[in-house]
Amino acid sequence: MFYLSSKFPRKKIIAIEPFKNGVANIAHYALENKIKNIFIFPFVFQKFLKKYKNFSFEQCYIFFPDPWPKKRHHKRRLVNYATLLELIKRCNKKGEIYFGSDNEHYFENVYDYAKDLKKIMDIKLKKAKKTPTTHTKYHRRAQKLKNNINFLKIAKS
Repeated sequence: MFYLSSKFPRKKIIAIEPFKNGVANIAHYALENKIKNIFIFPFVFQKFLKKYKNFSFEQCYIFFPDPWPKKRHHKRRLVNYATLLELIKRCNKKGEIYFGSDNEHYFENVYDYAKDLKKIMDIKLKKAKKTPTTHTKYHRRAQKLKNNINFLKIAKS
């Protein structure tokens, strides 16, 4: 998000971070570097959707969310069919959603959800191996572990 805030200084960057340490780290870095276009929502994404019902966006980045690899925990994953549908509905006319993961199963699940949504909505899908932004902490960690990293771009047409 810091990369995006410097790349798009006139845009509002909303960081949804439910963990106190994450909120504190974002706030500290933003204050230290005098970043004024990052806004922090300190709760889970679902609360953001409920609170801001009419919110729309141009771009949404979801990189390396917790994959919850055990099958019994899949219901805890941030991105599922319903969440992806909600995000696409909230995209502006030419809005884009970027998803990245080093968990192959999670990535394929999200790609399958997007393919299912493509049947009912006018969207374009594009898989990639390169990040559309900068390398994040978890991206670098996945590279260090030599994990296979995938990115998906979902664009409204």
